[in-house]
Amino acid sequence: MRSSFTLLLLAAAAPLAAQRTDPLAFLHKGGETSDLAFIAYRDQPYVPIRPGELRSASFLTEMRAMPFGRVLGPVQPAVVHSAQSPETALLGAEIAVQPPEGASYQRGDTVVLALRVPGPRGWGDIILPTGLARIGDRSPRQTVATVIAMFGAIRDGQVTLPLEPAMNPGNLQPVAISGPSGEVIVGQEVRELQQSAGRLFINMGRGAGMRIGDFVQLRRRPEVRQNEADTIDDVMAIGQVVHVGERSSTIKLVRVIDANIHAGTPVVRISTLPN
Repeated sequence: MRSSFTLLLLAAAAPLAAQRTDPLAFLHKGGETSDLAFIAYRDQPYVPIRPGELRSASFLTEMRAMPFGRVLGPVQPAVVHSAQSPETALLGAEIAVQPPEGASYQRGDTVVLALRVPGPRGWGDIILPTGLARIGDRSPRQTVATVIAMFGAIRDGQVTLPLEPAMNPGNLQPVAISGPSGEVIVGQEVRELQQSAGRLFINMGRGAGMRIGDFVQLRRRPEVRQNEADTIDDVMAIGQVVHVGERSSTIKLVRVIDANIHAGTPVVRISTLPN
């Protein structure tokens, strides 16, 4: 009888012990015992950050001068075009690109193709990667590149940028950390309600100690409301840093509890990858 009672206690305590040692436990909290949105995260080996997430991550230029080239469009021989948008280049298509003034691309270089759109005041432009291209033949008139990855529609008039090396931290688990804190600048897209996998820009960057792979909490701003319940700093969402600038970072939302996230929403870092 005593041995049966002991086994029952051990079985009841095991899930609690596992939860205490799980460095990603903050991703699974939120009320529901079976969160379908995170089955993949729980059942697959943890990968701190994937190269594709880094290369497709949008970012703010922070008013910096950047080595922008230009996409000139598809070249001959003719490629298979989209019926709805003839200017769109597809995977494997050859496109003409123009290097930045006073520079040149070398055969084998990989460049990022991107949209450049006006950003929030004081933060420069928003760069939205649409794909990757590998530089091939060069002539006095144009440089030809082959599209090797697509994140969106690739059209003439977009900009090109050198590809930054993608970090591979290896098999690391995040560790808890407190701070720094900041605010949401703006979302990548204009939305009334945010959703998982959405991207936001925050006003904490490399200068504040932010790093690729960090996790942050987005919290409600406490305030007193007339004829309504006061608000407290409860968690609204969890995000992971996928791009870091000097003064800003890009986060990808991995869990959304309250989708009513807007500019000015408080953000605090809660975990980081060890060195």
